[in-house]
This record gives sequence, C-alpha cells and structure tokens, in this order.
Amino acid sequence: KTSLMNQYVNKKFSNQYKATIGADFLTKEVMVDDRLVTMQIWDTAGQERFQSLGVAFYRGADCCVLMFDVNNAKSFETLDSWRDEFLIQASPRDSENFPFVVLGNKIDLEDAKEAINVEQAFQTIAKNALQQETEDIL
Repeated sequence: KTSLMNQYVNKKFSNQYKATIGADFLTKEVMVDDRLVTMQIWDTAGQERFQSLGVAFYRGADCCVLMFDVNNAKSFETLDSWRDEFLIQASPRDSENFPFVVLGNKIDLEDAKEAINVEQAFQTIAKNALQQETEDIL
C-alpha cells in the first residue's frame, strides 16, 4: 500500500518494505471537473493489531481503497471484514452506497505469475457485483 501511494504521489517506487505503524498520509492536487482538489491519501496499518486506530483516521473519508496481496488468498478473504470494520469506524452517512475500490498488489512478485489468486479475485468481484445489481433491481 505504501509503495503504491508513494508511486502515485511522488512518482517514486522503492523495493524497501517497512510496515506502517498507525498511519501515514500524503497529499496530491488533482483536477476534477475543472476544479483543483487536494486529496489526502491515508495509508493505515494493515495488521489487525492496529485496527482499533482506524476510527481516528477513517472519519470524514470520501472513499476507501481496500488492497490485498495477490499471492496470499487469505488477504483477499479478509477484505469483507476490513470493509465492515471501516464502515463501523467511519460511520458514513450512506454506508450502502459508500465507494470502495479493491486493488490487488504485489503482482510483480514471482508467485503472482501463476495468476490463480488474481483470477479468483476477479471472479469474486464479478459475482458480488452481479448480486448487487440483482438486489438493486428487486
């Protein structure tokens, strides 16, 4: 997550890995509909022992990016619990329609070349999207 955030904001990539403790954030100015908007991008610790710190960082969020390791099926399986925990701690006004983005990372690692986890992830996302579409119609 940290590497992706640094690549997006600073156009720098590092192979050095250091676990985030608590949270870190960067800002980036982007043009949205002819308006200059300053984004605050928060990188929160992915380890469950830091999950209780989320409430201080999640409140006021306009979107949430959930990231999983494509080489670790368990990290994909825990996305629902991270989503639920975010909604509890952030308490958005409209939790049913709050925007989430799911990203798979570490695709550059040798284990990712098989792409089995990536395929499973997209199948699950497609299944959930289809289920949501069906519920919206009813």
